[in-house]
Amino acid sequence: MSQSIETILKYMPRSQAIYFIEGLEGEESSYFQEVANNISKVIENAPALYETDGKGEEVKPVLHYFWGNVDIYVTEIDRENQEHFGYTSLGLGYFEAGYIDLSYIFESIPLLNLDFYFTPKTIAEYRKIYEG
Repeated sequence: MSQSIETILKYMPRSQAIYFIEGLEGEESSYFQEVANNISKVIENAPALYETDGKGEEVKPVLHYFWGNVDIYVTEIDRENQEHFGYTSLGLGYFEAGYIDLSYIFESIPLLNLDFYFTPKTIAEYRKIYEG
């Protein structure tokens, strides 16, 4: 398994990872390998914890997860402990900043998906969307 695939699987919920691996073994394997390469580069180049401190809401997230009304945006990655920083909307009119434990979230929301087509906006833009 390539390094990019190993990297992306660490940041993907189990339910999605199962289908992703099947895709890698199927007729569209080149598409899934390209997705893995692209997202792996994003993860590798993502800001570390505290690296965006002081930049306010002009920061752009690096990863987006979604399911139903839930949206999670990761802005800083902790590669050692898998506890990241970002913003979350639970569809209740709030957009909250805080630490994100992906393993806990993947267990709590097993149908959550990593967005393969994510084009980030600033946190300020997302706040307008979620809080009006």
